Amino acid sequence: MSEELDSKRTPKGEQTRQRILQCALGLFSSRGYEETTMREIAAEAGYSPGLTYKYFASKEELVLELYQTLCKDLDAFSRGLPSGPLAERFHLNVATGLEMMAPYREALSALFRTALNPRSRVGVFSKETADIRLHARETYLRVVRGAKDAPKESQSEDLATILYGVHLAMVLFWLIDESPQTWRAGLLLAFLRDMLKLLQPILWLPPVAQALSKLAAILGPLLGDERKTALSQKPDQDDKPM
Repeated sequence: MSEELDSKRTPKGEQTRQRILQCALGLFSSRGYEETTMREIAAEAGYSPGLTYKYFASKEELVLELYQTLCKDLDAFSRGLPSGPLAERFHLNVATGLEMMAPYREALSALFRTALNPRSRVGVFSKETADIRLHARETYLRVVRGAKDAPKESQSEDLATILYGVHLAMVLFWLIDESPQTWRAGLLLAFLRDMLKLLQPILWLPPVAQALSKLAAILGPLLGDERKTALSQKPDQDDKPM
């Protein structure tokens, strides 16, 4: 078993792994995710099914590999973000994330329905992607903490959760945007940046901060916020659904 793992870590093994992944993404784009089989991926890559399964046991593992790569790349970028206003750091982080996804936009679009299914292994909110969401939220916590106008720690935690949720919504809009060069997505992102600038002075007022904390508590379990939230306790009478 150790020899098999070592073979995947060699330069040649990594080259093979990347070729299989790129061929799979190409087939997802041209044929659709559900319609593509592992045998077709192996044939497209020029490898035997046995060798292909040695690197990826299923189509789901290929998709999870893409998710993990994109998450790691954005995390690395966020560590080098210049210090500045939170709104600008948020805008730059989301814009860069979309640029990183651009080469895979067709493949991600082909995954659209499956990715929104929480029961699918490759669902954005599935158990299998929980660690990815955890690390992605930590990226936004770094974005908030590194800003010149960062709030206090508890509010930074809440804002990181909310901004990560906005990031996911932005990705969704970007995927369905059919405008030339997705310029509508660019306009929306600029609008969100400007709204954050406009609203930031009041975000820390007690009533607003409490509302943000409640929103973060609602979204947190889905978005990798592992803090103990109010939702883990019995809801107040006023919070019960009608």
